[in-house]
Amino acid sequence: MELSEKYKIELSNPQKAVLSFEAALNTTFHHLDSIGNDLIQNGRIQKFEYCAELAWKISKMHVELSEGIISNSLKGVYKTMFQSALITEDQYSSLFKTIEDRNLLSHIYEEATYQIVYLNIQEHLKAFKILLGVLSKKGGRV
Repeated sequence: MELSEKYKIELSNPQKAVLSFEAALNTTFHHLDSIGNDLIQNGRIQKFEYCAELAWKISKMHVELSEGIISNSLKGVYKTMFQSALITEDQYSSLFKTIEDRNLLSHIYEEATYQIVYLNIQEHLKAFKILLGVLSKKGGRV
């Protein structure tokens, strides 16, 4: 079936969010003190969390439209995409890692955990960009 207008609109939201996330990661702030750097890191982490949510939502919509499978589980949606050969095993693993890191941040705040996740956000950006590329390249079809 042709991509629905709603799908096209929904796809633009994570695309915009990922561009904003990438811009935040590519901007340097050498002149800031430790408080300023902490604020920048927090903003980047927040953009990561936002992208993770939007990536899951558009993936869920895609799976519902293309496979007819309704899943309310983040892991289930990405697993279905892998099983349907929409994404590779490496892409599945990368997306699974974004879920794990997002979950680590949402349950309890520990500085050590926060720093580990912060070190991974460049890889998460890459995972989101690849996912959106896959979802955009369906040739106008789902």
